Amino acid sequence: MKNPIYPLAEILYKKWKDSSKANTKVLQALAELHPLADIEKLYDNHQIRKLATILLVFIIGIVSAVCSHLGSQREGRLTDGAQLLRNEWGVGDYKVMLQAKTEEWSRKMPFLVAERTFTEHEEDELFDQLYAELPDVIKKENQDLHHITGNLNLISAVEGYPFRLNWCDTDSGRIGRDGSVDRKGVTGEGEWEELTVKVAGTGKEKRFTYKIFLLPELLNEEEIFFETLNNELETIDSTGKSQKEITLPAILDGRDIVWKEIKQDNTIFLLILTLAGCVLVCRGMENDLERNCKKRKEQLIMEYPGFVSKLRLYLSAGLNVKNAFIRMKADYGSQKKEKNNYLWEELKIVCYQLENGVMEEQAYQELGRRCGEMRYRRLSFLLSVHLKQGNNQLLMLLAGEADNAQEDRRKMAKKMGEEAGTRLLLPMMMMLVVVMFLILMPAYLDFGSI
Repeated sequence: MKNPIYPLAEILYKKWKDSSKANTKVLQALAELHPLADIEKLYDNHQIRKLATILLVFIIGIVSAVCSHLGSQREGRLTDGAQLLRNEWGVGDYKVMLQAKTEEWSRKMPFLVAERTFTEHEEDELFDQLYAELPDVIKKENQDLHHITGNLNLISAVEGYPFRLNWCDTDSGRIGRDGSVDRKGVTGEGEWEELTVKVAGTGKEKRFTYKIFLLPELLNEEEIFFETLNNELETIDSTGKSQKEITLPAILDGRDIVWKEIKQDNTIFLLILTLAGCVLVCRGMENDLERNCKKRKEQLIMEYPGFVSKLRLYLSAGLNVKNAFIRMKADYGSQKKEKNNYLWEELKIVCYQLENGVMEEQAYQELGRRCGEMRYRRLSFLLSVHLKQGNNQLLMLLAGEADNAQEDRRKMAKKMGEEAGTRLLLPMMMMLVVVMFLILMPAYLDFGSI
């Protein structure tokens, strides 16, 4: 499918072509890959395709950034200044980023709005059990339950036990259901709290109460205000779970609060991603040229032993070098299987030059120069020498050259095999990890159930 931006890229390139300097590296690569083509035209097409791809990536990135920005400005969940709409049961909770402003302070506050719960009747029909916990895991990183300086690990289930745990709020509200511990305002040596959990399973319900000792922490006035505000939000959320709307507090401790929802805007990120994509497209197209040149070099090396052997065969049959090249061009053309056979392309150039009156010595030397490989340069030198020394001497030289070429080909095949083995190491390691996981995971699960 043609790039829809191609006509625009073509117009822009024609305007910039005169003022821009040609990339000699790209020109050289295109000349190696397409020796018979119009290099200037190929270069223009390559640059237009690269510019069209960059423009397409840039336009997609800009459109994505604009859509992201417009999406971030859409109507949020905060309505009427201080109203949050709950999701119906089953839709899920959602987290909203709020900004609370007073005349003195302003702070961003994440707030999790839980989905609407059922009434008592609905709950009796849909929920049959709650979950439980083990007291020795709730201390988390604290020394013990009598020296609480951080949050607790109030998990909702314990592996290996068919229970659900429902943690109750403490009377003071200092320990939240999520395990957060509020030690602000704790004075003296500390305060004792009672933490209660409902453990429900197959129709039975039990309560476990633990004595928690909170160590004191000193806070400034601003921290106390926002912690109090956070507790107020949690209280509003917990007491009105069956309501469809949440009314945020407009005043607290004599301070007016202005609420504002903070919306996520990925515009800058998308713009940076777009610029990075444009750079990667440029580099990628240049890498494609480099890979094609490398592929051409490898193909010429692999074809060299057969080429020399066939040339020697035709010369032994009584043909001269010129007729041997013409015959080999016809042979390669009839049995060409690869999409790009670079040696056949070079043979065609040599034959065209010979048919158009170019001196044989010059045609053979240019063959070695275009191929670029030392082997072909050496062969072109031998072919040039034969014009003065005759075919007998050339056949002896080609015999040695064919033997050396076969040895080089064997070495190259061995090297390619070693490289292929190295490239297979990563997939083999990944497969080994998967096999080890499949073997060890069932054993681990069985061991845990003992």
